[in-house]
Amino acid sequence: MAVMEVRSNYRYGFKTPRTFLDLTNAALTLPHLLLCTVLTKGLLCQQQPFRPATDINTQMLCVLIQDSFGTFSVLQLQPLSTSEELHQYCQMWQGRTCVLRGIKVVQRVTRERHPRLFSLIDSLWPPATSLKDHGNSLSMLNSSSVPRLQEIRPPGPPPSFCYLLSGQQTSVELTEAQTVSPLYLHPTNQTLRDILKGEAKSCRCSFIATVLYKRMQSTDVGQREVWLVLTDPSLQEEQPERLCRRTVALCVSTSCVLTSSVLKALNSPSVCDMSFRDAIREHGVFLCAEQSVIEVSFAQHESSIETTTRQDSVSQSPSEPQVKILPLILSQPLRLDSLSLETTPNSLCTLTGVIVGVDENTAYSWPACNLCGSDNLEVSAGKPQNFHCVSCKSMLDKPDTKVQLEVFLSSSLLSNCTLKVKLQRKTIMSILNTPTLESTELQGYDVESVLGKEVGPIPVYVRVVTKKPAFWMGLEEICL
Repeated sequence: MAVMEVRSNYRYGFKTPRTFLDLTNAALTLPHLLLCTVLTKGLLCQQQPFRPATDINTQMLCVLIQDSFGTFSVLQLQPLSTSEELHQYCQMWQGRTCVLRGIKVVQRVTRERHPRLFSLIDSLWPPATSLKDHGNSLSMLNSSSVPRLQEIRPPGPPPSFCYLLSGQQTSVELTEAQTVSPLYLHPTNQTLRDILKGEAKSCRCSFIATVLYKRMQSTDVGQREVWLVLTDPSLQEEQPERLCRRTVALCVSTSCVLTSSVLKALNSPSVCDMSFRDAIREHGVFLCAEQSVIEVSFAQHESSIETTTRQDSVSQSPSEPQVKILPLILSQPLRLDSLSLETTPNSLCTLTGVIVGVDENTAYSWPACNLCGSDNLEVSAGKPQNFHCVSCKSMLDKPDTKVQLEVFLSSSLLSNCTLKVKLQRKTIMSILNTPTLESTELQGYDVESVLGKEVGPIPVYVRVVTKKPAFWMGLEEICL
C-alpha cells in the first residue's frame, strides 16, 4: 500500500515511490492504494467555460495532492452539481490524509506546459516537514520484503513535473485521523503592499481586500469576466515615499467558480470586503482563475457594508479627496492616486481638469421612469403629454430625465495626453449650471458655455489607455 497526503483546492500528493507512477503507459491503472494529503481543492476547467451555479455540470471537481516523497498530482473526480458543493469538499478534505483507490494515471505534465498549475505548487513549497527518500537503489522495490523507505532528505528545489490522475467519487477516502497533515501549508494572507513589492514576475498570493468598484461586461455575472478594483489598509496608509499605488485591479476569469454569496455581493452596488485565496499575480496584474477561491469576508458586520460619509474634520488634499468611510478593514477615508502617465487600465484615480471640448455625438438625454428607473417608456395614447412605463405598468405625468455627456479635459499633470471623460449626472448639472434637467436641456445648450469650466476633483475609472499614435485615455466618472 502506498501513502499520500492530500491538499484541497487543487493540491495533493503521493507517498508511493515515484517509480510506481511511471507514465510510459498513460492508461495505466494504479493497482495500489495511495494514502495522501489533500493540499487544496479547486476546478480544472480547461475544456468548458464557467457556467452559473444552476448549470455547473460541465465543471469537474479536482484536488491537488502531495505525498511524503514530495510528488504532486492533480486528481480529477466527479462533476459538480453546484458551486457550493466545491466549498463543502474544501471543508471536508483540505489538509486531511486520504486513501485513494482505483485511480488512473492520465498524463505527466511539466512546468513549461502548465505554468499556472506550477505557480500553485510553488506556493506550497517547501513543505513544512521533511520528505522521505527512496534511496539510491531500485532493487529493494522488487524485493518480496516490505521496503524500508524511511530515509529523510531536505526538500530541495520545487518539483519540475506533476501527474494528472482520474478517479471517481468513491476514489477518495478520509483516514480516521482528524489532525491536519504536516505536509499541509495553510494559506498565508499578505497585505497588498507586500505583494506589490515582491520581485516575483508570477506567483500565487492570498489576501483580504475591500472591493471598491466592479466592472461587469455582462449583467449576468459569471458569463463574462469581471474586473474588480481593490484596496486594503496597507495601500491607504500614509507613506514617506509612495512606492505603491493606492488601488489594484483584479480580473475574475469565467473559469473561477463563484458561490451564491459572492455572486450576490458582486451584483450589489455596495462596497464589501472579500478574501482572495491563491490569486495569480502575473506581470503586475491580479487574476482569479480555476484554482483560485473567492469568499465574502464574514468578519465584517452587515451594517458596515454600507458606505457612510465621514463627518469629522480631516485634512483633504485636492489630488486625493477623502470620499467615503470604507467597511470594516479600512479605518480611514478612501484615498485615490491622481491620474498620471503611469496609470494603467482598470484603475481608479482622481482627476481635475478644464473642459476643452465636447463630444456632441454622445450628448443626449432621454426620459426614464421615476419609479423603477426603466427607460422603456411609451407615450400614452389618451394623454400625449404622459408616459406609460412598460416595465412597471405605471402612468407617469413627469418622468425623470437621464443624461449623457462626454467631454475632453486638459490637465496640468498630463499636458501631452488627450483625456476623454464620460461624466455623471451630478457633474453635468453643475457644468450646465442648472439644479434640474429637463428632457430638452441638452438639445439647445451652447457648447461655448461649458468650455473652460473646471471639473473635479472627481473619481474616475480608467477604461482605455493608448500610447500610439498619441497618448489617449478613455475615462468614466464613477460614484463611490
